[in-house]
Amino acid sequence: MLRIISYNVRGITTCKKQQLLKIWLNQNPHDIVMLQETHMTKFSHLENFKNSFIDYNIRAALGTWAAGGVLIMIKKKFNMIDYGSDTDGRIVYIKIECNHVPIVLVNVYAPAQITERCSFFKELLLYIPSTKWIIIGGDFNCTPNNQQDRKKLGAQTDNLSYRILLKEVINPLLLTEIFRRKHPRKIVYSYHASAGNFHSRIDLVFGSDIIYKNTHDIGYVPVGLSDHDALILSIKIPSFTDKNMHRRWICNPNVIKRKSFLEKFYRVWNIIINTADLNTTEWWNDFKTSLIMKIQQEEKELNRETRRELDGLSKEYRFRAINPSDDDLVQLEIIKQKLHDALTEKFVNSIPSQDDRDVKCLSNLAKVRLAHGKANQSRIAYLIYPSNGRVETDNEMMEICCNFYQDLYNVKPIDTSYWSELFRDITTLDQNDIDLLDRDITTDECNAALKAMQLGRVPGDDGLTIELWRFIFPIVGDHFIKM
Repeated sequence: MLRIISYNVRGITTCKKQQLLKIWLNQNPHDIVMLQETHMTKFSHLENFKNSFIDYNIRAALGTWAAGGVLIMIKKKFNMIDYGSDTDGRIVYIKIECNHVPIVLVNVYAPAQITERCSFFKELLLYIPSTKWIIIGGDFNCTPNNQQDRKKLGAQTDNLSYRILLKEVINPLLLTEIFRRKHPRKIVYSYHASAGNFHSRIDLVFGSDIIYKNTHDIGYVPVGLSDHDALILSIKIPSFTDKNMHRRWICNPNVIKRKSFLEKFYRVWNIIINTADLNTTEWWNDFKTSLIMKIQQEEKELNRETRRELDGLSKEYRFRAINPSDDDLVQLEIIKQKLHDALTEKFVNSIPSQDDRDVKCLSNLAKVRLAHGKANQSRIAYLIYPSNGRVETDNEMMEICCNFYQDLYNVKPIDTSYWSELFRDITTLDQNDIDLLDRDITTDECNAALKAMQLGRVPGDDGLTIELWRFIFPIVGDHFIKM
C-alpha cells in the first residue's frame, strides 16, 4: 500500500515547526509527503530541512517570495527515476518506482490571484511526465464546485480557473478528482479561515483512472500546524505481473541525432554484419534487441542532460532574481523562455505522436460520455411486435427478443446456384497484377512506404518509430527484406 500525504503547511523553516511536523508524521503511517507553502526561499532553508528529515529523499522548488515553495518527501526505499521543478516555487514533480510500476507525483501550489492562477494552469501540463500512473496533488486555490465545496461564497467567487484546469490538464490527461468521485455527496472542507468564518475545499488530488481504481482510502485529516487540513490517500500498487499496468515504451526519435548513439549503432551493426548468419531471422532478433537497449541507454542520458540543463537554468534564475539589475531582468525573461522551450521539448519527446494521443483522449472521453448517457436513459417501456401488437411486460419483451435472435442466428439453407450471378460483376485481377503480387517486395517499395507514413507513428509492437525506421532501413533494408 502506497500512502501519500498532501498538506499546505504555511511555513516550515523554523526548527520548532519541523519538529512538530516530524512528531505528527511519526504518528501517521506514510510513504510520500507533498508540502505546499514551505516559505523556503534559500538553499540554506532546504539544507536545514533535509538535515531534520534524513530518512527521506527530498526534492523542492524554492519560492521567490515569502509565501512560496513546494517540496516532495519520499522514503528512501523507493527508486527515484526523474524529477523537476519550476522557477517560481509552485511546481515540483518526481517519478518513482513502486513494485516496478513507474508513478509520477506532481505537487502544486496555485496562485491566489485569479488571473495568475488561470495562466498557471495553462502551463502546468508541461511539467507532467507521461505515464499511466499519474497523481497531481496540492493547494489549487479554487474549488471544483462553489456550491458544494464552499461554506461561504466570497465577494470574488472564482468560476473560471477550475474550468481552465479541467480543460488544460485534467481532461487531456484523463484524470479524475479522486475524493469527490469516491464521496460524491460528502460535504467537507480543507481550508478554514477564522476571519469571516470562511471554509472551502481547495486542497485536491487528481489521479488517472488506474490510480482511482486502486485507491483504497482517501480523506481529510486535521494536523494543527496551519489553517489547512492534510489530504491522505492510500493506493494499492499491484505487482509487476500484470503487463497492462504499464505504458507501452515508445522510443524517442531525437536519439538518432546524437553522435554517441550513431557510434553505438554502427558498432552494433558491424558486429552483426561480421558474425551473424544473415540468411536466417536470428540476426534481426539479436540486432533489434541490441538496438532497443542502446536507444534506452541514450534516452536515459538525454533525460539526465535535460535535467541538468533545467537545474542550471533554475539556479541562474534564482541567482539573478535576488536584487535584480535592469540587465538581470532582461536575462530573467530569456531564461524563462529557455526553461519553457526545454520543458516543451521534453513534453513532446515523451509523447512521440501527439495526434495519436489527442485522438485517444477524445475517443476515451466520447466513450465515457456515451456510457454515461446510456446509463441515464429511461428503461424501455414497451415493444411493438408485428403479430402480437404492443407488448409491455418484461417477460413478454424478453421472449420476443430471444425469439428474434434465435431466428437470426439459426442455420439456414443456401442456394449455391445464385453464386455465379452474385459474383459476375466483381472486378478480377489480370495476370500482370497477379505477377506483381506474387513477386518479392523491393527495398524501394519499403522506402516509399516509410516516406508515406506519418512521423511519430509506431508501425509495430516494438516501440520503434517511423523516424527510426527511416534511419535504419537504408542500412539494413537489403538484408531485412530477405527474411
